[in-house]
Amino acid sequence: MPTPDARPWMAPLLARLRAHLAAEPFPRDAAHDLGHILRVARLADRLAAEEGADRDVCVAAALLHDLVYRPKNHPESPLTARLAADLVPAWCRETPGLEAKAEAVAAAVASHSWSGGEAPASLEAEVVQDADRLEALGAIGIARVFATGASFGAGLWHPEDPWGEGRDLDDKAWSLDHFERKLLKLAAAMRTPAGRRRAQARHATLLRYLEDLRAELDADSR
Repeated sequence: MPTPDARPWMAPLLARLRAHLAAEPFPRDAAHDLGHILRVARLADRLAAEEGADRDVCVAAALLHDLVYRPKNHPESPLTARLAADLVPAWCRETPGLEAKAEAVAAAVASHSWSGGEAPASLEAEVVQDADRLEALGAIGIARVFATGASFGAGLWHPEDPWGEGRDLDDKAWSLDHFERKLLKLAAAMRTPAGRRRAQARHATLLRYLEDLRAELDADSR
């Protein structure tokens, strides 16, 4: 991602974002902190460059995609993309250099979320959705899923049936269930060729982790 000097709007937007995060009503879990936001922005910038999308729209939308945060077990959690998108136009109009892109940025934010279920309506929206989903894959994705679960008291995995072979999956109770419920579906759901290329390697990392985990759990049960 280019430095703020290369995009004059970025430094003031980042400063406002940091202040916003510091004043939020809910403390963020480690999977949805500023580090996550910046990583998604860097991914969005790379995907946009490869796909020929508007890089300013993609990076700004990535920086603002989690503008509204609710814990994953909060009833408003599935609504956060839409709630954030409602705020984004004002943020863009108040940031010199982004005024003309306000609606495009808001549209990309509105459709990024897996739980929101809204299909992206532009290339820029596809890029932002792919960038956010790439963050849920690979080694970073593994760290994030367990950090999220820990934030609301989920266990690592069911002690008697970790793979859900004789029970319904419940990723609010057991973090490992989230792999089957969501993470293993993400690579096939990528929208852009650039996103699909990156997702393949990160998906393979998930599979290797699950294979190693199964081997260790099987060994412990003997």
